Amino acid sequence: MSRWQLSGVLNLSTVPDLWREMAAQIHASKQLVVSLEGVESASSAALALLLQGQDEARKVGCELHYEQIPEDLQALAKVSNVLELLEA
Repeated sequence: MSRWQLSGVLNLSTVPDLWREMAAQIHASKQLVVSLEGVESASSAALALLLQGQDEARKVGCELHYEQIPEDLQALAKVSNVLELLEA
């Protein structure tokens, strides 16, 4: 199992570069745990990043799990009716 840590600010300006890194991690792993413990703030772009990660993982057969999702991002996912997708 591989682990990858997200940290800092996840917003429209940081997510594109993070997506390239995340996609590489997904493609290199059969099982990947992404920790969001170090995330200081997250916007809807962060939610899109996590959902895109789930989609990419399904396509390539990687078991992807997120842990320590910040409360503000969980709230955004809940309002968007996708929280269960992140917790799957």
